[in-house]
Amino acid sequence: MTDTETGGVAATRAGRHAVIEQILTAGPVRSQTELRAALAARGIRTTQATLSRDLEELGATKVRGPGGQVYALPGEGAGGVARAAEAEEDTQIAARLQRWCAEVLLTADTAFHQVVLRTPPGAAQLLASAIDHSVLPHVLGCIAGDDTVLVITRSTEAAESLARRLLALAGRSRQADGGPRPTADPAGGPRPTSDPAGDRPADPPRTGETPDD
Repeated sequence: MTDTETGGVAATRAGRHAVIEQILTAGPVRSQTELRAALAARGIRTTQATLSRDLEELGATKVRGPGGQVYALPGEGAGGVARAAEAEEDTQIAARLQRWCAEVLLTADTAFHQVVLRTPPGAAQLLASAIDHSVLPHVLGCIAGDDTVLVITRSTEAAESLARRLLALAGRSRQADGGPRPTADPAGGPRPTSDPAGDRPADPPRTGETPDD
């Protein structure tokens, strides 16, 4: 049996090289052990010696990448690793924004092209930082206080979209947090409405008087 097999059939060197290139360009690979595991998941079993020779023939070298040294192909160099690192970083940034929205975002209200976010005391800076690092489209910047974040967007539509997106990440609805609510008086009942002319109701007739016919 050869030292490299695919489903019991000896794999060609060119075919094995093509799979290795796909693996290295798809994401960061930090060691030959990781690479062998990735090959095995694709049905290719190889020895350490063969894999070392493959990497040498492909010109793959170790460069600095996410989490330490990773393999990169020539021509791709740090560029291929950088793309993989960027993809991994984008995933981490999105997860961070979702986590902070879920943990600290209480309400989101809009005013023209601005979004006002409310958080518990002391949490506004954390949420603003997560929004800044996310580089969301149409967001110009954030201003954070103690429990309030002001987000400036490019348009009213962008503000409305951002408010809905952040509330969705927090697991809340716009109607429940910052959406229009029915108007009520302080006692909790509906606020009385006046007639179209704005007049208050007429006083009841006094004793001894009769209303006009």
